Amino acid sequence: MRLVLLRLARRIRTSYEDEITPSQLTVMATLGREGALTVKQIAEHEHMRPPSASKIVAALEQAGFVERTTDPNDRRCQPIALSAQGHAYIERARTAGRTFLAGRLDELEPAELDALVAALPALERLLGGSE
Repeated sequence: MRLVLLRLARRIRTSYEDEITPSQLTVMATLGREGALTVKQIAEHEHMRPPSASKIVAALEQAGFVERTTDPNDRRCQPIALSAQGHAYIERARTAGRTFLAGRLDELEPAELDALVAALPALERLLGGSE
């Protein structure tokens, strides 16, 4: 089950990839969900080392998808936020993911679709309210 769920999530996530890597897309999605974060906070959210997060942020910044902001309470702190271009990219990626999933669900037999719907409460319990 774990493998199937991971593969499905990856296929949905990568249904719109043309400019950035899956890791970059994940960081952008985190910034879209959480708002501006420091490189250290990004690393914590993504379970990676700060140098790896810094490298991803640098590539996203160079591409114009994120921008550094200044914390008014601590000028040394430069939180990273999605740019307008980054927000637009995330929206296109989410739309592509929804379209991909809807298309795949349309290919299922009614009994298969019913089985998936019936499994949703159990899958939600597996999440344990973490999202």
